[in-house]
Amino acid sequence: MSAAAEKLANPVDLAANWLATGSADRTKAVIPQLQERFALPLKDAVEACRQAALIRARAH
Repeated sequence: MSAAAEKLANPVDLAANWLATGSADRTKAVIPQLQERFALPLKDAVEACRQAALIRARAH
């Protein structure tokens, strides 16, 4: 498996990309959405938020 494919297989990275693309329901809290959709513990959901912010920052 390539390095890029391995990175996308990581649930935290998947969650970060999902969040950065604006797929989350903005009327609800983000952390519970990440925990439910990607089965992430709190620490990983927070990390996904951090990564999503970096992804959005690089897009501008």
